[in-house]
Amino acid sequence: MPLPRLTFLALEDDLDGCLARVPAAPGVGQFLGASRRHLMLAPAPNLRRWAASHLGLGKPPPPGRRPKTNLAGIATTLAWARTGSPFAQRLLYERLAAPLIPLSERRDLKPPAFLHLSPDDRFPRVTVRSGTQGRADLFGPFRNRHAAEKARDAVNRLFPLRPCDHAFEPDPALPLGVGCLYAQVRSCAAPCLARVAEADYRALAVRAADWLSDPAARADTPEVVPATIEGMDAARAVVLGLGRQEVTLYPVLAGRVLEDAAVVTPPTELETAVARLHWSEDGGPDDWPWLAAWVGSARGRSSYVPVRAAGGGGGLAAVIRSVLPARFAASSGDGNVEPSQGEA
Repeated sequence: MPLPRLTFLALEDDLDGCLARVPAAPGVGQFLGASRRHLMLAPAPNLRRWAASHLGLGKPPPPGRRPKTNLAGIATTLAWARTGSPFAQRLLYERLAAPLIPLSERRDLKPPAFLHLSPDDRFPRVTVRSGTQGRADLFGPFRNRHAAEKARDAVNRLFPLRPCDHAFEPDPALPLGVGCLYAQVRSCAAPCLARVAEADYRALAVRAADWLSDPAARADTPEVVPATIEGMDAARAVVLGLGRQEVTLYPVLAGRVLEDAAVVTPPTELETAVARLHWSEDGGPDDWPWLAAWVGSARGRSSYVPVRAAGGGGGLAAVIRSVLPARFAASSGDGNVEPSQGEA
């Protein structure tokens, strides 16, 4: 399902007449100057009101608040596209912004963080890494490094893996371990002091990796390691675009939103729509910088469903149905879906 295309409108002297042609609906708007030069791009809950506010026709700002940038003197074209859900709006904005605004200049985005844990290492440990994904020994994404560090500390409290980065040969009298606070308070299994056999220590790391991979096992720590966190080796997920009377299922593969493979469905036909989903291996943009921010938000957490956790097929449909708003669930039997106030 391709994203909606922009509608272009040449701005004339009669700005009120031009604005009357702009829908008073959610979407993404853009102002262009002479020679189609980009001036402004933004998601808007009301496109007409947004355009008016930047053409000097909006309500005056409250005292002490800076007025909106007035583009009436330089904007020659207004473009817009309506969107049917908050996620569709964000996705369209990111697709339009990518060629216009370098990621390094996006102050609203930071590279996502991941936890790295490889049980195959001789003495595995949990570390925080940024900006990488697609490997079996990475778990994420976390919205920022601070969130990942909190998760790392939670893992180490449950599984006493070593927090240090030292290279050593196990020895009960090793000065490095004897003087280590973690070893003294026994919050670390202390493989450096040979308190645990190497095979048993790696088995501990395997249990930690399994815990990170299974959201059901993490039900006691949902805030520290939420259910949206998963292994990054070709991780599959579905993002729900909630419209007024229908749901759009956006497949996600290893941090790439596959909008061309999205499926639109009424809630009564959810099982059939899930069966039509596919996760193409074709290359595409890395969406984690903004998708991780979306997943980390309250709205994003409730709309992001990892497929591995759901088990695919009927299990995936059941999980998706369980996280739909009540207005969808209550109408699943008769197919009548009442629009909620302010939902787009």
